[in-house]
Amino acid sequence: MKELSLKYYTMSDFRLLVDSWLELESGADMTYFQTYAWYEMLWNLNKDIKDSRFEVTFAAVTQEDKVILIAPLWIVKRTFGKFNRKGFYIFGRGGWSDYLNFIYKDFNDNVVTYLLKQLKDKFQLSDFYFENVSESTRLYSYLTSVGNIDSVLSSQICVGLSIDGLQFDQYQKLLSKQSRQNIRTANNRLARDGKSLVYDFCDSNVNLDEFTAYRSVRVAKKNYWGGKTLKWRIINFISTKILGRGWYKFAEYAPYSHDKNSKFMTAKTPDGELCASFNYGVSPDGRSIVLMGVSTNPSYSKYSPGILLLYNFIEKTIETNRYDYIDFTRGNESYKFALGGKEHKIFNIFLNLTTI
Repeated sequence: MKELSLKYYTMSDFRLLVDSWLELESGADMTYFQTYAWYEMLWNLNKDIKDSRFEVTFAAVTQEDKVILIAPLWIVKRTFGKFNRKGFYIFGRGGWSDYLNFIYKDFNDNVVTYLLKQLKDKFQLSDFYFENVSESTRLYSYLTSVGNIDSVLSSQICVGLSIDGLQFDQYQKLLSKQSRQNIRTANNRLARDGKSLVYDFCDSNVNLDEFTAYRSVRVAKKNYWGGKTLKWRIINFISTKILGRGWYKFAEYAPYSHDKNSKFMTAKTPDGELCASFNYGVSPDGRSIVLMGVSTNPSYSKYSPGILLLYNFIEKTIETNRYDYIDFTRGNESYKFALGGKEHKIFNIFLNLTTI
């Protein structure tokens, strides 16, 4: 293997990596959350943070003067709070990045091993806490091969829908009888009440205040119904009021309000009233999308406008062969499965660097 070298870029140096990053983000394992544009947003939000307890560093592995891997790192130098244990983390944690990873085009076990050993020696830290690692990535395979039996700490459910090569009638057969009936019922209700929806799959005229307000109502309702049980209330109180204070919080943001590269699909009335909207990002290869935020006007909830919007989006996508994969990302909400989504997982994995 040709000789490797490692260079560290501070927050002030971040933009020096743009050309290398744009080339690497085309790798098969890379998602919207590994793009330079996504990280530029995170960098811009956090570039002025100064805290002696940690640092944000971008470690670039170079071979023959060419960057072949970039590791966006949050390095905690000493434990603080209740859960910010000293060690390495991938910068981007604690926010909307459903999938976290190094930035690479071609994964190489030896390159990653080299990186991790160099990090351990330079910073004198032995613990790496990998979070939101997709089971479909080479990084996941590497970590589970070099880690021990206790290395996987926890997992979360994600949902995605593959429509690659499908005709629309084939897609419809993926849906349950109940799902097809619910879609017919929603359309029948609209017709019965003399209403209709206008769909726009790349709407550049979304009122963000309206989107945010309807989203807030939806989230509050979701938390209410989820929180009616005593068990849920106890868990929620412990996680938010007690444990939540122990996590370091980066600058708050939402992709629908901060990410200039994200897009919106909408269902509106003919006179322009927002009924439902999804905020989404397109992958570097342009063949898949990630859904990052949903907003539903409660006045139209009985018509299931979000379901109808996605159903019509999928129909149009199949017709035009625009995308191969629709990633509903984290969460096992029922609408994702009703539209034919299949479960996959992301993992939190601990790696003691002295073992590699």
